[in-house]
Amino acid sequence: MLQSSLPRDAFIARTVIQRLDDWNGVVNGAFENLTVDAARDGFEGVLDVRRFGDLDLSRVASSPAVVRRARPGGEPSAHRRYFKLHLQDLGSSLNIQDGHEAVLRPGDLMLCDSSRPYSIRFDDPNRMLVLRLPEARVVARLGDPDAIVGRRLGVEGLGASMLSAFVRNLWAAPPMAGEADCEGALLDAALNLLAAACGSGASANDGRPQQIGEAQMKDRIKRFIDDNLRDPDLSVSGVARTLGVSPRYVQMVFAAMATTPLAYIRRKRLQLAAQHLRRHGPDGSITDLSFSLGFNDLSHFSRAFKARYGVGPREYRAG
Repeated sequence: MLQSSLPRDAFIARTVIQRLDDWNGVVNGAFENLTVDAARDGFEGVLDVRRFGDLDLSRVASSPAVVRRARPGGEPSAHRRYFKLHLQDLGSSLNIQDGHEAVLRPGDLMLCDSSRPYSIRFDDPNRMLVLRLPEARVVARLGDPDAIVGRRLGVEGLGASMLSAFVRNLWAAPPMAGEADCEGALLDAALNLLAAACGSGASANDGRPQQIGEAQMKDRIKRFIDDNLRDPDLSVSGVARTLGVSPRYVQMVFAAMATTPLAYIRRKRLQLAAQHLRRHGPDGSITDLSFSLGFNDLSHFSRAFKARYGVGPREYRAG
């Protein structure tokens, strides 16, 4: 029998199935567009689920089986909603996605893209922990998650070992009062450990960079701001919403550069104004220039310009 050792009050839902057709319905509802092939005689599957806000953690145990996810219909972008982190808890599995094959043994992990086809083969009774992660947060933290999708993150690596322990401890943790208060911290911890696992778990010859994510996202944020300096509605929340990260994350990126997003935007706008004034001389209206760069008040623009360059925009243009 495939039983869970977790106390019954520590998970939200449990489903025990002994018919393959019923199991297909359960896993298809939980993970979308999956098909399970297995021997019908003696089949058994157990699905336990816990949720921590944006974190959805499932434990799936079954008889030997092959799990396949078909290619979703429609545009791929419409289905790219989340990533799944597979942690082999008991037994072993062969995971295939995007032409990559990853054999997982207890403690090993693999990042799976839920929007693209994949297959998992279990030759023996098995158990796997599946952590669902929001796509936008994974992209924000890793920059290019496609570089690691379908690749084994071996438990022998320090980062993967820490991530494996985190997921297992999260599953085993007893429910607590005020659990919702730490949801964001748990997601941040999971993503930080995933980034560490990507760095330490890569093999030397797979061609992947050992450090990914932070620098790429910082460049994306700065590039987006630089391209939209003339937008009067440019804001921290707008940048975060467009790039799929939190406003706090944007603030943290600039804090690492010893500044703030608003100070950076103001500095870049003033630099653009100075270039315009030098290039066009007496031509053009300073009022129009200030409004075109998102300043809603000419006097505010003039004060900010003088604070940065020591003279007002008219004197700067004349000089």
